[in-house]
Amino acid sequence: MSSMQYKTISWSSSEMLSKNNDGFTLVELMIALVLGLLISAAALQIFYTSSVNSRRQEASSQVQDNAIFGFSQMQKNLRRSNYGAKSTSAHDEYFMNHLTPQGGVVLTAPLGTSGKWLEGNLSGLVLSGAAIPSELLSNNASTKSISNLNGIVNSDQLTIQYQSGQAGSYDCEGDEIPENFYVIERYFVRIDSTVSPATPGLACASAIYNYNESTAGSPSGLDIASYTVPGETVAKNNNLAGLGTIIIPNVDYFRVMLGVSNSTGFATYPDRTRIAYIPIPNNRTLATDHRIVSLQIGILARSDNPTATPQTNSSLSFTVLDKTNVKLNAAAIAGPTYLRSVYETTVLLRNARGGL
Repeated sequence: MSSMQYKTISWSSSEMLSKNNDGFTLVELMIALVLGLLISAAALQIFYTSSVNSRRQEASSQVQDNAIFGFSQMQKNLRRSNYGAKSTSAHDEYFMNHLTPQGGVVLTAPLGTSGKWLEGNLSGLVLSGAAIPSELLSNNASTKSISNLNGIVNSDQLTIQYQSGQAGSYDCEGDEIPENFYVIERYFVRIDSTVSPATPGLACASAIYNYNESTAGSPSGLDIASYTVPGETVAKNNNLAGLGTIIIPNVDYFRVMLGVSNSTGFATYPDRTRIAYIPIPNNRTLATDHRIVSLQIGILARSDNPTATPQTNSSLSFTVLDKTNVKLNAAAIAGPTYLRSVYETTVLLRNARGGL
């Protein structure tokens, strides 16, 4: 049998110390540190970009949700305008202007002369025993409606009116309208103090009433301070002159244009329709041969929360209907940077397009 031979290997103490001290050199450590910093910076950049995009998407969703939902409900009520209007000696109920009794776009109200209540869009109506003030009617740059735009101190105010032809209808404040009752709705911009910080929003205040021509023509008129639901004994208070309910939060500006026309035969010859869009007249009267057939409304809305953007507030400009390249006022510029968008719509008033 062959014998196995073993060889003994021994390490000197200096060789063992050298092996135990093997590691990274200073250059290697510096390279590793630089690579680590580059990777960290890339990760932080990705995180920041994702965070910014997420906030922008969230802000965009906030603006769309607030504006589109509010716009949808508002358009629904605007389309009801002029339903239940009364005729005059000159025109039938479909010819809607500042003289139409119970007319859909409220431009005029009785002046308050005793016994002469049957005139204007709010024919026969009084408020708390007195004439309805003009500040509650449709107005261009209304003192009741604020604005966040430079050089435009006030937004517009739109007041409409219609009759509820069926049960189960609700006004802009969420109150049920009894069948065949009328409702007046006033849209304007005010500060919403229920949120912090307080911000402007589009609000709506309303009044419900049961029209009775005999009462409306009496020396005292028909008072719309309150109304009584059929079958109930306790009257409910109206809120036409009050703060109303915010229907679209975070609105910087509200603009209204009236679509007027002097053409006739809308139902028979729609191709002959001539419509011009004008601001609400300051005297709230139209030419006798002009009628209101449609509405254009526009708002400048913003997000609930601030968001990162490459533009500062001072560099932003907007076009809202006929108001072109308007900028924010000093207070809005000094505030946080929000995502802002303009929303516009045109509403054809189906109850004002027939007749002569």
